[in-house]
Amino acid sequence: MLMSTVLYLGFFFVIMYFLIIRPQKKRDKQVADMQSSIKVGDEVLLNTGIYGKVVDIINDLFIIELGLNKSVRIPVKQVAVAAVAAPNLTIAKASEPVDDEDEYEDDEYEDGEYEDEDEE
Repeated sequence: MLMSTVLYLGFFFVIMYFLIIRPQKKRDKQVADMQSSIKVGDEVLLNTGIYGKVVDIINDLFIIELGLNKSVRIPVKQVAVAAVAAPNLTIAKASEPVDDEDEYEDDEYEDGEYEDEDEE
């Protein structure tokens, strides 16, 4: 009885290792490799969702340049970089024009029927 319980627990931990722990270690290694391969000039995406350009690297800190006018520079830890990616700044056009007139119709009042509540 005790031996079978120990075997079940051992089997359970082996399955957990191969289904959870090993893939997570593999992902962590890929992220660490990506973060260590970043060089000056790369466009990066931070964990906060902010895009920026690496302008300097000091030990485990990246100096990131933000904004369109490139006047904001902030230091971030190496682990704060989520991906090496440039932002997609293209503007998507609507497939058909939007008609806003129907959206703002006010059927409750006719023209001139509005009354200021403050003047009562």
